[in-house]
Amino acid sequence: GSYAEAFRDYARLLSDNPRFAGVIGQQDGTQFARSLQQAGYATDPGYAGKLARIINGTALRQALAA
Repeated sequence: GSYAEAFRDYARLLSDNPRFAGVIGQQDGTQFARSLQQAGYATDPGYAGKLARIINGTALRQALAA
C-alpha cells in the first residue's frame, strides 16, 4: 500500500528467511547485491552487476548530495 510498507515487507523477507542470513549486516552496497544474488534472491544473472552500477553511479551520488 505504500513505500514504507514495501520496505518493511522487504526487510522482513530478508530477516526471516535463513537463506539470506549472510546478506544481513553487509555494509557495502555492492557486496550486499552480490550476497543477495548468491543467496538466490534474483533470477537475473546480471542482477548484482546492475545494482552495483546504480550504487556506484554518479546519478545516485548526485541525488544523495542534493
